[in-house]
Amino acid sequence: MAVLWCLRFMVLMCGFYLSHCEVIHLGAGSSYKEFRKIQNKESEMVWIKGCKDAVIGLFESTDVSSLVFELVIGGYGNKKTTLREKFVGVNMAESFDPDLMINPNQYTPFWIKWTSDTVYLRPGNMDSNGPVLQWTRHDTVSVRYMAFRTGYECPVKVMWNLTCSKVDITD
Repeated sequence: MAVLWCLRFMVLMCGFYLSHCEVIHLGAGSSYKEFRKIQNKESEMVWIKGCKDAVIGLFESTDVSSLVFELVIGGYGNKKTTLREKFVGVNMAESFDPDLMINPNQYTPFWIKWTSDTVYLRPGNMDSNGPVLQWTRHDTVSVRYMAFRTGYECPVKVMWNLTCSKVDITD
């Protein structure tokens, strides 16, 4: 009986471990994938690895037409990071700071914060001293979902949630 209980516990823990340490693999293409509910949150950490064009969308719903902020990290050949209000829209804010680019050899952490009218992007976590890229809209929106995509042939990996400390972020 004790062995059976132990086995159930291990299965439950492994399921928890895997579901909270998921790596999202984004292949070539421009479709948003992996919509995640972020309602009632105001910030999120993501870890990104790739050669260019990691794109994060903030949405009011899971309909791609409800996009309210688009963050392009390492766009333009990993030379520029931009914020915009529409899918492949006009860049409303941009930075050439190398700290706001991605790395093909290791995961880079980014902290994303939002309000009903402003989005912020910073390398590292919310307590980092790195550069902040931000944009304020002229209207207010309700950010409820986050999704990911890449724009070109270079694959990108995103770690959404690292509640599990055994994930090797140098993979």
